[in-house]
Amino acid sequence: MIDKVWQNPVLAQALGALEQNWLVQTLHLERSPPVAISKADACRYIEAAAILACSELAAQRLAAYRIATYTYDLFRGEIDGLEASVRAVLTRLGNFPSLATEPGINSALSKASWAIAEEEVVRRAANEVEIAGAAVALTDFQVTLWRALSTGESIAISAPTSTGKSFILQAFIAQSLTKRPLFSACYIVPTRALITQVHGDLSDALAAAGLSDVEVVTVPLEEGDPLPEKAVYVLTQERLQLLLLNHPTKNVDFLVIDEAHSVQDGDRGIILQSAIDDILIRGPSVQLLFASPTVSNLNVFSGMTGRKDVSIQATEQVTVSQNFINMTVTSPKLGRVKVYSQSASGGAEVGVAEIGQQLSSRVECLVHIAQKFGADKQSIVYANGQADAEKIAFQISDLRSESTPDGQSGDLDALAELAKEAVHPKYILALTVKNGVAFHYGNIPTVLRNAIEQSFISGALRYIVCTSTLLSGVNLPARNLFMCLPQRMKGVALESVDFWNLAGRAGRLRREFQGNIYLIDYDKWTHQPLAAPKSAKIVPAIEHTIHTRTNDLDAVIQDSQFLMPGTSDAGLETIFVKLLADYKRGRIGVTLDRANVARDAPLREQLENSLAIADQLVPLSADVIAASPTISAHRQQRLYDSFVGIIDGGGELAARELLLKHPRETKAFDSYVAALALCHGTLLRRTGSIKQNRFFALMLLKWMQGMSISELVDGRTSFYPNEKIDTTIRSTLDLVEQELRFNYVRAFGCYNALLSEALKVSGHGELCKSMPSIALYLEIGASDKTMISFIALGLSRLAAKNLTNICPIKTLDVKNARAWLSRQDLEILGFSTYIRSEVNLALKRSSVTG
Repeated sequence: MIDKVWQNPVLAQALGALEQNWLVQTLHLERSPPVAISKADACRYIEAAAILACSELAAQRLAAYRIATYTYDLFRGEIDGLEASVRAVLTRLGNFPSLATEPGINSALSKASWAIAEEEVVRRAANEVEIAGAAVALTDFQVTLWRALSTGESIAISAPTSTGKSFILQAFIAQSLTKRPLFSACYIVPTRALITQVHGDLSDALAAAGLSDVEVVTVPLEEGDPLPEKAVYVLTQERLQLLLLNHPTKNVDFLVIDEAHSVQDGDRGIILQSAIDDILIRGPSVQLLFASPTVSNLNVFSGMTGRKDVSIQATEQVTVSQNFINMTVTSPKLGRVKVYSQSASGGAEVGVAEIGQQLSSRVECLVHIAQKFGADKQSIVYANGQADAEKIAFQISDLRSESTPDGQSGDLDALAELAKEAVHPKYILALTVKNGVAFHYGNIPTVLRNAIEQSFISGALRYIVCTSTLLSGVNLPARNLFMCLPQRMKGVALESVDFWNLAGRAGRLRREFQGNIYLIDYDKWTHQPLAAPKSAKIVPAIEHTIHTRTNDLDAVIQDSQFLMPGTSDAGLETIFVKLLADYKRGRIGVTLDRANVARDAPLREQLENSLAIADQLVPLSADVIAASPTISAHRQQRLYDSFVGIIDGGGELAARELLLKHPRETKAFDSYVAALALCHGTLLRRTGSIKQNRFFALMLLKWMQGMSISELVDGRTSFYPNEKIDTTIRSTLDLVEQELRFNYVRAFGCYNALLSEALKVSGHGELCKSMPSIALYLEIGASDKTMISFIALGLSRLAAKNLTNICPIKTLDVKNARAWLSRQDLEILGFSTYIRSEVNLALKRSSVTG
């Protein structure tokens, strides 16, 4: 019966007609003549959907979903029993969460026939599991994942965005902790932007499970600080590597690698694979979960880890469908647009829209088309960079200056004040959010970025203009997504895999059945993603570089090619450090096997010969060089040799002078100037001028002392008085993220690791106890223990700094920092609305999580 329905040519015609009518009705398009659909036709379409819903093929199941939901939206209130019929289709699809989208469908079980009601009861029972003491009906994908995890399986999954995989992972961690009190889990996320989101969701899952003694750790604890007995770690791959370095015996029972396709991304991918390897060396049987929305060759994760027990679970099924709408500008001057469906109708013309504004440029198209079609529902507009995002957001905001959402002005005013406090009083975001429009990119401070996301989730914000940051897993679904000639970075068009990842944000589960993706002038796009696969084969960065850039890699191993950390080629040096460390540990054979380098291949012999020479030139141990994974081992050796020479020549006094001072010490600035002179000359190979050393020393010092972004912006303004303020702000944010929190985190982390080794070898090992964790201080922008403890509780740097300013004790650990916070009246103390709500949420979560 399923095949008979699927092969009937009327089915495709019906789905096309439904989609076109739905678009005409939803977008208020001009169309002549309309596509006629009778009520009798609609009933037959629902019957067809009910049959297709029994299929196991993704395409047939998607057709069932689209037919049922289009029909419901077009004929609601006109056909008796329609709600119960659509409910039956969704139930057969196992899409129980979607039942709550419409009240009529959610309450329709009592109106269904006895046979249909019984079918739902049986179907629901098959998908129900107990989570936090309550029965929850999961989707088919979710229940399969839950049961596999519950049996201890290691799994690699590929599923579209918003399929609910994160909910299952976090609920599984919480349930495991209720059954196994000493269960330890680590959740790796690719970027710092995701830490807060996952921290919050996990904390909520732990609260729902009634756990009272489990900490969610997001900051790697310093060497010597005891690890919590019961904890879940939410860390980037860099923070995990630092945690493992500081705590050599730490192990976990369950390791989640979110956005696992990041293993193909240069430095990040190499460090991620190295961190996974470190975990597996400590616990070879750890349960693994690789999660990605875009991977077609999921067996790659089994190969790169040597774990043959990693099973595969892939699905293309979605809980909300997307309509791809081509908006072709036919008259830029008059603002006339032809609308084509790129989904079920296969490029059919749907209608014409009169925008009423000039559409001569990409920005004009995005601004005016987004305003025309996105004003009634929440929308995401994709921009090609930070300045582009600010410009588009300002123009949409200006068009909306008279239409601030009712009842939301107070929330938006508070968000505007936070933008001024977190970045600068002249930050353009403070202006745009008052009209319900924000922009979102990676360099925005965490507290403000989180506030933007929460304001969008709550409905206060109507538009977010985003950059490629949204591709890194930040979950911000919206009804509409607008794109025009999209780029991942300047001059690099958005690839199909990234497009499909982004497209998954269109459509909000339990709020609508369809999401709309507006492809403006799609025919002019460099890449045509709709014709390309939704998922792609990935190759880990280590394997890819070894096989495609052999000569470049060999040059780095032989120290005949220099690369700056953070450049597009710097992954070569990271691979070199990984390979050399494994060579020194006797693991190079395993590493090359997993990189698919044949044992009899000339490439393998070439690499091993070069590494043997490098091993002689770099006597440093594997553990020492691996502590600084992105900096060439040759440059590490040169800095180490400099340390040894200085200590040999000056003894203990010279050794003490090399120690980096704590940011609160009086001679900290001079200490950093001297250290930068060494680092610039060896690790970074910058000019290392006195002026440059002093500039960066000052920036590093102020950042670690907790200086605000606004103060840093004002400081830059004094150096560049003629620079536009928006440029100054973006440059300062870039300085913080790319220099202070990237290049110098690595440089100073390497400095301390090498100095520690030199001190031990020279007989001054006791001085290592006096070494402050400068890399950690730079990573989080704090150096007072109290401020670090506030951040560890889940507070933003801004909130932590303001609280530390009034706290009389600067050495509070996490437990005492929580106790001190609980005693304060923040409203009387004058804290802003956002900081008060942030603290209240942290206290609420921490009352359940330790």
